[in-house]
Amino acid sequence: MDTLLVKIKAGDNLAFNEVFYGYSGKLYGFLYHKTQSAYLANEITQLTFIKLWRYRENLNTDLKLSTQIFQIAKTLMIDELRREGRSKEQLEQYKVVDNIFNTHISSGYDVLDEKDTRQIINQAVKQLPPVRQKVFKLSREEALSHKEISEALSISVKTVDKHIQLALRYIKGLVKIT
Repeated sequence: MDTLLVKIKAGDNLAFNEVFYGYSGKLYGFLYHKTQSAYLANEITQLTFIKLWRYRENLNTDLKLSTQIFQIAKTLMIDELRREGRSKEQLEQYKVVDNIFNTHISSGYDVLDEKDTRQIINQAVKQLPPVRQKVFKLSREEALSHKEISEALSISVKTVDKHIQLALRYIKGLVKIT
């Protein structure tokens, strides 16, 4: 029997932290390989551990903890992909954000670190028109699907797609300039 599993099931925070730090990198790698999106891989990794902790009492002591962690992640990943009903174009939009977060600018200037890049992105988002800003934040911060955003704002899914596409183009342009 997995002692960490038993400890987590009993509510042991230290055991949970040990599992989080021991598995989050592997899980992220697995999810990135499957989704080809650093953003989604990171989000699903976080959600996996939130769900693991929230439903710890339901963990099965007959199964390996790693098996249960990866099963939670796989289910969340499939749910996310289905929920958004993402097309290849939408996957490309996620890849653009991934490139913004993962690409370092090395054209003779100082390389931006992740903190600087995030600050530039946050400033760029603040400069977006109000509706586009709202759509972008609902998509990226609230993790709502395009359909959910369209219903919440009473606009079409195509309009949501266009707002996100234009927001990403604008943000990407600012990051390249900086």
